[in-house]
Amino acid sequence: MKSKLIFYILILDSFFFTGLLFYFDVKWYLAVLPLLVLFIIIPIASFNIQLNFFLKSIHNGNPDGNKTALTFDDGPHPVYTSQVLDILQKFNAKATFFLIGQNVKQYPYLVKRIVDEGHTIGSHSFTHSKTIDFKHTKGWLRELEETDLEILKITGKKVYFFRPPFGVTTPHLASALKKTGHLSIGWNQRTYDTVLNDVGKINRKIIKNARPGDIILLHDRHENIITLLEQLLPELARKNFTFVTVNELIDEKPYTEI
Repeated sequence: MKSKLIFYILILDSFFFTGLLFYFDVKWYLAVLPLLVLFIIIPIASFNIQLNFFLKSIHNGNPDGNKTALTFDDGPHPVYTSQVLDILQKFNAKATFFLIGQNVKQYPYLVKRIVDEGHTIGSHSFTHSKTIDFKHTKGWLRELEETDLEILKITGKKVYFFRPPFGVTTPHLASALKKTGHLSIGWNQRTYDTVLNDVGKINRKIIKNARPGDIILLHDRHENIITLLEQLLPELARKNFTFVTVNELIDEKPYTEI
């Protein structure tokens, strides 16, 4: 409720001050300034998950012990998820997979393999549609509950972790998460691996910025992820990093009681 209240107060204040300025016959381009400020603040607050403006998320973990958490969004993918799992197994690395409910329903064997091999799974919505951030609370509740149900049917586990699609947060999402009890997981290293094709550049950026307690955002739905992991994992290992699940990094249980 707090995030919604702030959101609506900002809107009401902006319209109030705009109306007040028009009332006092201020030039129109100055009168609309409060609204322009509003339209700048809201996208910044929504698109920057680290600000915790509408929703508090966890962005990094315990810096003790030289541990880092690799996280993979948008899976499971019928081609690349199994290859990612093979590489993780090769380097004795554990990771966290934030899964899309529709993909869970289509590829249950991959979900089972992720869990069986000691990795953690979380929710990443059911559809991950391009317009998902325009949903109201009821729409978000359906996204969360349908994904939970599909994962529960396959694993017998009710996920606690949730990662907002695109890293965008809204008052309606915050309200839905409060009702479902999910914990929002962000990141402190965003790799842009779905946008950048230069694997070497991505790898160098991660290595340069690597700190104990990092939560690193990756995706297991594109072919470059395989080359990236083959380069990244041994380099981080040489720096004495160990790869753990988010729940180990932040000392939280990843699943809730049914």
